[in-house]
Amino acid sequence: MLFNLLQFLPPNSRIKLETGVPDLFNNKNLTEFSNIFDISLKNMSRYRNGTRTLPLNLFNKLVKYSSTDIVKFQDRISIKIGRSGNFLKIGPYIEINSDWVYVSQLINGDGHITPNLWYTVFVNQDEVLIKYVHSFFLDLGLSKDSFDLIKRNDANFLIIRSSLISIILNKILELDIGKKDMIHLPKFIFENKEFKIAAVRGAFDAEGCVSFTGTRRISITSKSDIWVKQLKKILEDLNIKSRIFIENSSREKPLYRLLITHIVNITRFSEIIKPIHSKRSKKLEQIIKSFDRNYNGKFYKDILLAIKNNVSRKRDIANYLNQNLTLINNNLFWLKKHEFIYVKDKFITNNGCFFIYALTAKGKIYLDKGSDSFFD
Repeated sequence: MLFNLLQFLPPNSRIKLETGVPDLFNNKNLTEFSNIFDISLKNMSRYRNGTRTLPLNLFNKLVKYSSTDIVKFQDRISIKIGRSGNFLKIGPYIEINSDWVYVSQLINGDGHITPNLWYTVFVNQDEVLIKYVHSFFLDLGLSKDSFDLIKRNDANFLIIRSSLISIILNKILELDIGKKDMIHLPKFIFENKEFKIAAVRGAFDAEGCVSFTGTRRISITSKSDIWVKQLKKILEDLNIKSRIFIENSSREKPLYRLLITHIVNITRFSEIIKPIHSKRSKKLEQIIKSFDRNYNGKFYKDILLAIKNNVSRKRDIANYLNQNLTLINNNLFWLKKHEFIYVKDKFITNNGCFFIYALTAKGKIYLDKGSDSFFD
């Protein structure tokens, strides 16, 4: 998704033009420009020959006055905030992709932007994530001296010293400054499936947990109910069921936990979200591989799929699924009671009678939901 970066920059931003870009001064001589924009002839000369970078306001005025299409400057300008720091070759338009969304939610959950917007900090124990964020901003064009890495026993601190990066994260990706109970997702994320997946991945890698004790589950925890509810909405869109648990005891402000407990949901989460956090991704694999119980929801579905494939007699279904008749009979009774199947035909023989089952409209609709749906 493209954004005009110039619209989000503060007035003290500076623009440096590459050689070969459209000449913004080609319509009039310098004296005329000096009079039009009320800038000394000496400074106007410096702006024109490139010995002085353009203030943002002057650049915008020149573009408008010369009727130049701003797209012609794409990837041919560099920007910095104020007079200190380094220029970054970016803009005028910036493409926010799923990598931007992922990194922004890592920082949303496990980092912060300083109030003066001078730098951004990402804090995490996992070195894989630290390297990921570091590489992302290096590839964007930040110089190596724009970073500081502080390693402690409890966490790693990656400091990104760039006001421009802080502004992009704050103004476009809407990362709040110092308000962990107010963090949220920008609306445009919900318009793109890859953005939604990246947002959940970032949130989980930053604030997630994989638990083996008691009920096997995964969770994302935050002080922000807005953020957690938005993440839950995304999971619903991805057909991953979850619930929110509010922890109030002995806390000044409550914690909101987004819980995912069913093996189908945990598996689907792992396959779709694809976490990068090294320890949590391994734990997810362990949970899925160690789960060998044939839970009822899956078994019900296996029976429905068998009937759909014309394996519709009780004994045939038992052989097809390699299960005993009693178990099949109990589950057929449940499915019939809840109107997922019905008796299509009844046959009487010398050895007794047997039924032929078929799917009801409800059963067909259920199967149409997809292979990852399940019964509660």
